[in-house]
Amino acid sequence: MTSLVTSELFRLLPESELAVLRFNFRGVGKSEGSHEFGVGEASDIVAAIDAITTECPLLPIFVSGWSFGADTSLSIVDPRIAAWIACAPPLRILPLEELTAAAGNDPRPKLLIVPEHDQFRNPSSAIEATTSWTNTSVVAVAGADHFFVGRTNKVAKLVVDFIEAQPTS
Repeated sequence: MTSLVTSELFRLLPESELAVLRFNFRGVGKSEGSHEFGVGEASDIVAAIDAITTECPLLPIFVSGWSFGADTSLSIVDPRIAAWIACAPPLRILPLEELTAAAGNDPRPKLLIVPEHDQFRNPSSAIEATTSWTNTSVVAVAGADHFFVGRTNKVAKLVVDFIEAQPTS
């Protein structure tokens, strides 16, 4: 929750009139529970979807995460989700086939924002790993590493542009 990427998205996205909810996974910071390697954390994401849906019932839900959160987000299939945005997804926290939002051929849009110099999964490797995924775009961020230092504004713009490009229903 306090990483550079999530902190900056939380700061920048409301400027585009987006409602944003940021939370810690179980066992992180002051959250109760213990780390469950992406399995239990999926329930945390569903609880966050429940909370934001209660607060903003008429807004579409875009699930986004960075690194571990990106992979875990891609494992959630919930009818309330309009699309997924994965920032620097390692695509290895969970087995690729468990990233059911994409590997399960869900037709809803998925955006993977991958740093050019990511230490865990570079853009060409991300494209190769996701070639069979439906409605998935991989966008490389030039010069960035896994933490997007100095490039969080670029990430925020990609997120906003992606959300604004989605049809409203």
